[in-house]
Amino acid sequence: MKVEIDVKVPLGSKLEDEIKRLGLEVKDFSILRKSIDARKKPYFLYRILVDLPQNVAKELINEKKAREHVPIPEIKIPRISTKKKVLVVGSGPAGLFSAYILSKAGFDVTVVERGKKVEERVVDVNRFWEKRILDENSNVQFGEGGAGTFSDGKLTTRVKDKKKHFVFKLLVECGAPEDILYKSKPHVGTDRLRIVVKNMREKLIDQGVKFRFSTLLLNLNVDKGKVNSVVLKNLLTAEISEESYDYVFLAIGNSARDTFEMLKNRNIALEAKPFAVGLRVIHRQKTINRVQYGRKWFKYPDLPPAEYSFTYRGRKRNVFTFCMCPGGYVICASSEKNSVVCNGMSNYARDSGYANSAVVVQVFPEDFDNDPFRAIEFQKLLERAAFVAGGSDYSMPAQRVWDFINGESSSELIEGGYIPALKSARLDRLLPPEIVQPIKEAFLYWYEKVSFFVPQNATLVGVETRTSSPVRIVRNENYVSVSASNLYPIGEGAGYAGGITSSAIDGINAALSLIENTS
Repeated sequence: MKVEIDVKVPLGSKLEDEIKRLGLEVKDFSILRKSIDARKKPYFLYRILVDLPQNVAKELINEKKAREHVPIPEIKIPRISTKKKVLVVGSGPAGLFSAYILSKAGFDVTVVERGKKVEERVVDVNRFWEKRILDENSNVQFGEGGAGTFSDGKLTTRVKDKKKHFVFKLLVECGAPEDILYKSKPHVGTDRLRIVVKNMREKLIDQGVKFRFSTLLLNLNVDKGKVNSVVLKNLLTAEISEESYDYVFLAIGNSARDTFEMLKNRNIALEAKPFAVGLRVIHRQKTINRVQYGRKWFKYPDLPPAEYSFTYRGRKRNVFTFCMCPGGYVICASSEKNSVVCNGMSNYARDSGYANSAVVVQVFPEDFDNDPFRAIEFQKLLERAAFVAGGSDYSMPAQRVWDFINGESSSELIEGGYIPALKSARLDRLLPPEIVQPIKEAFLYWYEKVSFFVPQNATLVGVETRTSSPVRIVRNENYVSVSASNLYPIGEGAGYAGGITSSAIDGINAALSLIENTS
């Protein structure tokens, strides 16, 4: 009988030894979950799956030392009876996973991506960081794998949908580390994600999916509540083509501002949604390790680089840390010329020696009279101001936390943890007061709770504006646009997900919905 057992493993011990101490003679087991409890002396907590004689298993269950294992159901993908053509616009997680499901079901799937394939995209991003030459279609935001390819590769999600296990398994098949299947806070790392994305493309090609990179969705021709054709532009040759598909999946990402404008002009229903803007904070990683693990244990070699999550309930707007990257870098993630956007990135090893996290403040649709394009313009103004404040060469403006709080210039900044460069600037003047004041209050509040979190060298970097889409493409319960019966807006750019895992699940669910309504 298969049962799940929780095993506590103190620092310095081994899982196998602790299983024996529980009186279990187990030769084979698999790990279902691994987490860290750092509240006092840190320890690892494992959940293992073992197959025991029925009488032993039932005794452990009755003593509440084990629980019966209930397998996670597999996704069933029905086959469609007639071949239908689907265009998937965007090759981020939502686009790739929807294409996988649709092709498995028998659809004729084509994926178009305005950016380049990941191998070429990496070259363009490195050129931008090294020589400050920006390709507006191949950068940190646009290209195969989506914005998450240049991130921490974090897979944690609040979404309860069990399809996340399907997502993780497919990522492992494509080269992701196997520990994402059981770690409580799984991550892939940008170095591994580049391999995973390439392998997933090849898997999809083997299934019959066609890919066209450097191809921009220029227009949708909509008539009588249906997309009759699409207009595509080859960005390398400038060739424009009009093509017809039975269904169109929009997985455009939250930075596709020109595409949002096109949708507005085609009378596709859009609405404003809440998002957040602010800054990133850089610490030495050992500072965060000490905060989380304590002075006695933070140097213990078996402990991974620590993470954190802080919140502050403001009078009008809440502040929260977001997309925390242990052992990572703050990167310039611009996708438009003469603009600076920052984001966080780390490799699988998380070994930069520095930690960073977004520190962002809520903004609401009513701040922009419920107009999503006023919200986009707000983002643009901040990004252009950051470009100027950073010296107009894509250096990111930065200011020490205490100088930000006290309204002073910073003569020195933290010495590492960023790409490509920082420049001292008055971030407290760059951002509007309704963003600055809550961030100041949040750091003072956190300083009272955990003073070590606000050391003298902690440095803020600006600006963080692409936390999520300020636009939602309105759809119904079947994932279909309310404006076009064959248009499926999915993922983060459509306003229905946030991060790699939830975007992938959204793409899967939309694909399954189409299959169900087609079979």
